[in-house]
Amino acid sequence: MIARTAIITGGLTGIGLASAKALQSAGHKIAVGSRSGNKTETVERVKLELGDEAWVGCLDVADQTSVTNFITEVSREFGPPSILVNSHGIFRETEITNHRDKDWFDQIDINLNGVFRMIRSVYPGMVEQNFGRIVNISSTAGHVGAAKYGAYCASKAGVIGLSKAVAVEGAPHNITCVSISPTWIDTPMMDRAIDRHAKAKDQTREEARLNLEASNPQGRVVSPEEVGKLVAFCCSEEVPALTNEDIQINAGAMW
Repeated sequence: MIARTAIITGGLTGIGLASAKALQSAGHKIAVGSRSGNKTETVERVKLELGDEAWVGCLDVADQTSVTNFITEVSREFGPPSILVNSHGIFRETEITNHRDKDWFDQIDINLNGVFRMIRSVYPGMVEQNFGRIVNISSTAGHVGAAKYGAYCASKAGVIGLSKAVAVEGAPHNITCVSISPTWIDTPMMDRAIDRHAKAKDQTREEARLNLEASNPQGRVVSPEEVGKLVAFCCSEEVPALTNEDIQINAGAMW
């Protein structure tokens, strides 16, 4: 196996961190990008998880200059990236009729446009290497609509469509691109959702969490590590034909 340079956006917690660990275990050089990647305490915490050989940098996927600078630094540190995992994302629960423009545009710009900016920036280098693996974390929300999740559903559906287009363009250059659509995952993002659900329904946090678990046919919340292992598999050289696909990791749940 060739040790390659892997960029993971949103890699400080949850799916991103689990993906970074799985790719590191596969022998790759890890570069984690986050808006708080320039904070000393953040870097130290990630180093405890991934070791001193991992690289952590400041990255705002909503800013092309930040994206360009980040990729330049990664290339200087490790060489040009040939693996990209876009695991960043935000969501805000808002009804359409009360939806502020800022809440809509922020989710579209980070969740969808941010994925586009990252892919556009690493793609030429992947073409030069004649190798690339791109994994975009979407969501079951990209397949099934839900009240108060309009912008999130739209952005994640866009990620699935963008991934398929990139897969077709990249095929002649040995560049694969897939999206992965998880259901509820045990992450800080889910914790914040539980807080809102508990408050809205006048429940305890434990009751709200149990309701989420009960809504899943397997009666549980999926772990970030499950997704991370799937990400590493999709980034391997074992299945070069695995592309142009959205893979749901949903434990049987539609949402």
